[in-house]
Formats: sequence, C-alpha cells, structure tokens
Amino acid sequence: MAKTKSRLAAEKPAEKKVAKRAATRPLVLVTGGAGYVGSVVVRELLEHGYRVRVLDSLLFTSEALREVRGEIQMIEKDIRDVSARDLTGVSAVIHLAGQSTDPTSSSDPHVCDLVNHIAAEKIARLAKAAGITRFVFASSASVYFSFSTPVVPPRYKESDAVSPVHPYALSKRAAEIGIMNLVDKTFRPVIFRKGTVYGFSPRMRYDLVLNALVKDAFYRKEMSVDVATDGKGQVWRPLLDIKDAAHAYRQAIELPLAQVGGKTFNVCSQNWSVGGLAKEIQKFFKRRLKKEVKITYRPVGIKKSYLQDFKTFEKTFKFKPVRPMSEAISELIGHLEDDPGHNPFDARYYNDSWLWNGLKKKV
Repeated sequence: MAKTKSRLAAEKPAEKKVAKRAATRPLVLVTGGAGYVGSVVVRELLEHGYRVRVLDSLLFTSEALREVRGEIQMIEKDIRDVSARDLTGVSAVIHLAGQSTDPTSSSDPHVCDLVNHIAAEKIARLAKAAGITRFVFASSASVYFSFSTPVVPPRYKESDAVSPVHPYALSKRAAEIGIMNLVDKTFRPVIFRKGTVYGFSPRMRYDLVLNALVKDAFYRKEMSVDVATDGKGQVWRPLLDIKDAAHAYRQAIELPLAQVGGKTFNVCSQNWSVGGLAKEIQKFFKRRLKKEVKITYRPVGIKKSYLQDFKTFEKTFKFKPVRPMSEAISELIGHLEDDPGHNPFDARYYNDSWLWNGLKKKV
C-alpha cells in the first residue's frame, strides 16, 4: 500500500508538469475552422502540438470538428462580431472565414465586402493591438482575373498589377490592401493567394473544380467542361491539394518572420486547364477502375481563367507536394465508395445552395 501511495505521489507532479507544458504551447486562432479548408488546418495544427481556438459561425454546422471537439476551444460567432476578447492568449491568427464563391458574393456585394474585407481588416487590427505578430490571411488567385485577361492568361506573379472585377475578388483585394497597410516592425502579416483547393475534407465541398469532376465521373460517368464561346479557348486554374494548403498555413506561422512577414505568396502546386484536368481524371478511371467516363464540352461566355507563377512560394517554403494528385483523386473515390449513404448532390456540399437555402428558411 505504501508503494502504491508513493507511486501515485510521484505521478501527480508529473501530471502537473504535462498540464503546464500543454498550457504553454502556442495558441492559434483559426477563423472559419469548421469549414472545408479550416477543418483540415485545425487537424494539422493539433497534430503538430498547437493549441487551437476556432471562431466560426457554424453556418455549415460543427460536424467537421466532431472528432476533435474535445481538443479545441470553440467560439460560435460571425466573423463580423469578432472582439479583442476572442484573441486573448493567442500567439497567431490564421484567418480563413468569409464568403468563398462568386455567386454568393455577387448576390449581395455589400455583405460580401463587410465579411471578406471589413471584418478581415478588423481582426487584423485587433491582432496588431494585442501584440500578435503572426497573422495569415486567406486571399485568392481570382484577384488576377479581369475582363482584359487574354484567352490564354500569363503566369501571374505576386508583383504583377491586379484589377479584379467580381465582388468576391474585389473584397479579397481590398482586404489585402487594408491588412498590408498595418505592417510595421512587429506586425507583419502573410497573404496567401491560394489556387483552387481540391481533395477530401471532413467538411466536404463538391463545388470546387477537381472535386466536382471526380464526383460527376463517379456517379454520372460523364464530366462537363466549360470552354470559351468559340469552342477553342480553355479555362485555366491554379490548383492546390488541401493537404498542401494545411501544411503551408502551418509553415506560415513557423518560418522566420523576416522570411515571410509582410509578403504575398501565390500558393498553388500546378496549373491546369479544366479540359486537361478532365482528361487526367478520365484516364484515372479507365486505368485504375476500368470504367469509361465521357467528357462533354459546353461553350460559355466570359469565364474566369488565370494561371499563377508560384516560384517564390516554392523557394521560400521549400514546397514539395505532400502527394501526387492521383492519390487525392483515389482518396475522394474511396470515400464515395465506402459510404453508400453519402449523397454528394445534397445542398450542404455546395456553398451557394446551402447559403441560399438557409436564407429562404429565414424569410
């Protein structure tokens, strides 16, 4: 009995030390942490020993965080209502929250600006006032598209002039300017102009180009590809694996501030024409699954098309893709096969449809 008491007495101080170490680990605030990219970023941070606080309106519910709910701090709040208290004890902010599609943003450009621009600048100001030096903002490669963009766009560099035209891209660009105007010796935010993300997430989206094509190939045995009205012009997109995105966000709060602070990065892993991407997926289905998938082409008018030069990102972050695209495609198909009750056509997997359905219920 004495030995037992002695052993327990010895363990208690050790437990306190572990708890103390846990309490001193860096605390990262992830806005939009229950979203498509955010729920993967949260897991990336937890796996690397960070404490995580999520601020999210839970418009798409908290289901994506169910498995890690006991490991994180949760604030259910609209990003427009963020306060200084929400940043208490925070070492770094990864700001992902916001409207994320053109149709949603165009339906009410004023609300889009309030969410994507004004709220982003507000949380950056709060972070600066709190003495937080690490702030990463999720912008978009769509800032490179304008009505003067040629049919075959150049590979845009971070230093190239931008003149976005759609409310979504305009709001992101305005936020970039507002946040960068706050730069000083200690507050040096990082801007990520991300390409279109793809891959499986606990908060899945099928309204992103690769995910949409894989879903249609699996269920419909057919993929529809947009081309310019003359039937010849291809639509181009820079793409980024969701695992690479999560890794890059973590790196942005770990790399020396002198190396990344106050800078903008084109974050993508490869540029693809949507037609070329569809053919790659078609080959995958034939080679791996022995299934034939048809590709149809539909002429459209003005369609967003852009390419990114991401050499600066590659060099600074020593970027190498976590996995080949084929593995991401295989993972997506695996989830579709393993869950026969899963309905990828449900509105919850499409940001515009889910938002509009929610608004209809409030009327």
